[in-house]
Amino acid sequence: MIKFACRAHREALKAESDEAQKIFVMLKLLPTRDMAYARAPLAIVLLVDTSGSMQGDDARLERAIEACHGLLNDNRLRPDDLISVIQFNDTASTLLPLLELDDRQKANAAVDSIRKYSGGTVMGLGMDQALAEIRKAPLPAPKRVLLFTDGETTDEERCRLLASEFGPINAPLVAVGIGAEFNHDLLRETAASSMGRPYHLNSETTFEQILEEELGSLVREVVTDVRMNIGMTKGVTLDSAMRVFPSISEINTEEKPFRLGNVSAGTETVFILEFTVSGLSRPPSRARLVQIQLTAEVPGMNRREELPPEDVWMNFTTDTAAISQVNAEVMDYVKQKNVDRLMQQATQEAANDPAAAGRTLQLAKNMTLQLKNANVTRMLDGALDELKTTGSISMQTRKTISLGGRAKTIKTGAASLDNAPSLEEIRKATGV
Repeated sequence: MIKFACRAHREALKAESDEAQKIFVMLKLLPTRDMAYARAPLAIVLLVDTSGSMQGDDARLERAIEACHGLLNDNRLRPDDLISVIQFNDTASTLLPLLELDDRQKANAAVDSIRKYSGGTVMGLGMDQALAEIRKAPLPAPKRVLLFTDGETTDEERCRLLASEFGPINAPLVAVGIGAEFNHDLLRETAASSMGRPYHLNSETTFEQILEEELGSLVREVVTDVRMNIGMTKGVTLDSAMRVFPSISEINTEEKPFRLGNVSAGTETVFILEFTVSGLSRPPSRARLVQIQLTAEVPGMNRREELPPEDVWMNFTTDTAAISQVNAEVMDYVKQKNVDRLMQQATQEAANDPAAAGRTLQLAKNMTLQLKNANVTRMLDGALDELKTTGSISMQTRKTISLGGRAKTIKTGAASLDNAPSLEEIRKATGV
């Protein structure tokens, strides 16, 4: 079984009132020991921007090529893992169709051939071919599409539409922006809509770090295609759903069942659901407001899991002390969600109102200090120091803030789910 815990941020709401009241519900998922070692073959597409700007003096294309070689030669990949290599500029071509990695020399040669291409930037052409290749992999298989780009594209809306097609086939799009000219809003949105992560490859974020986070997560991704059905009583509405650990990503609440993406062994994956209770006055009583049921694929065991439903009960009371009590662990994850919201807000404010951006960043920093998230605190300190020194926040720093914090959330100090191996145990048992 997959370990599954469900907990609301409070146990009591105000009785005899029809005013709007919020409930934040934390979901925790963790593969158990039997699943943790059942690693299925992976599918990875390397999608590289070969436009003219990538071949400038700062060797952006060479950095992308070096990154691709680093992944292909990583000893965590197995000969039965599937790899594809695609380049795009104002045209696109598949240099290596999705094949098993039994011949790494052939895959590395496909990456080296990227150097001979050049042109403009039409990212949607490359995404379209990446989608065609990744669809060749079995649907439950753990997948990634790694996109490297340095520029803005002429087909933004096409890219957004294509990005929404990666999520339903469990293929998170990892968007790596190189340099300072790329469209960070587009990369953030395309990554989020596929449950992937965005990165800014700069002096503070090396590809080795990205590789460790992404490939390290992928080889432990033993549970895929997690789907959620929610039943709600009258007066309860779902406002939003978000993965908050090990990285931030919005959940599409327009499509049902809700797709939560994939889950790695060795650490919990945490989601926050935000509900509003309103329009119905309840007497002092105890009521079940929400029921949550999850299903998931376990590709290494060739089976689909259906987890027992979890209920969210609430006490309706006039006791103000009971109403004010909150669960600290759940609220810490809500704060991490809010830190991301403030960081995105600050990047928007920075262009026209640097002072407002500074105030927003300071609020975000104060939350990271409470959470003891030192990595994001340092990131925010850098932006605040730049604002103090220059009176503005550079585009490079805005992109780092917008993308960087999404991959740097932390686990709270509360007790973990039991009966699951640690990351170190998994490494010793599997060699990854």
